Amino acid sequence: MFRLGWQVFRARFGEDVSPKRFRRAVIGGIVVGLLAALVLGLTAVNTGWIDSGPVRATIVVVLTSLAAGLVTVGCFPLAQTQEPLATIDNETVRPETMRLARASVQRYLVRQPPEMRPEDRTDVLHDTALVRRTLVVDVARAAAVLIGCSLAGIALLTTGERATVGFTMTLLVVWTLPATFWQLGRTERAHRAAAASPPSETPATPPTERNRFPSGSKIGLPGD
Repeated sequence: MFRLGWQVFRARFGEDVSPKRFRRAVIGGIVVGLLAALVLGLTAVNTGWIDSGPVRATIVVVLTSLAAGLVTVGCFPLAQTQEPLATIDNETVRPETMRLARASVQRYLVRQPPEMRPEDRTDVLHDTALVRRTLVVDVARAAAVLIGCSLAGIALLTTGERATVGFTMTLLVVWTLPATFWQLGRTERAHRAAAASPPSETPATPPTERNRFPSGSKIGLPGD
């Protein structure tokens, strides 16, 4: 599933992530990273707050600056602005709720999904497309933030201070990011299974609304 999720991310990155917003995020990250390097370098030279030699001090400044730039990239919105509106049951949903597919679709996004039912085919195709689109953007932003946190953790490990905090921050990327790729792979697996299954012969009937104000007499007649 991880490999499939990675393939989907690479294939759909250019479609689900806005190139204009991505360039803006990268430029913002570069500016923040350069400012962080300048400030950290000057303070390290004037105050000696990194008491671990010039080599380690340089490594800490570089890693911290890269971390600041990557976290900044992850703070920018990256989703396409001209994408179709996300709707479920003809109701518009917010981007952060796109991954919350209908209950009839959720069971196909688990580790061992059941066989695709023909009556669920249309809903699975629709909802997994929304979930996939959201996860691709989430991975793009989360990867920048998590890798930045990992670099900051390595910088803390390099200084020899707060090693526990640095080790914990480094482990974030080891756990969170692969889990998102696995979920993206499961979503793509369900989407492909629905696309390969034959459509239902009997169209789904919309739920009938109960008559809240029934007409006619409510008095029982003889023989009723």
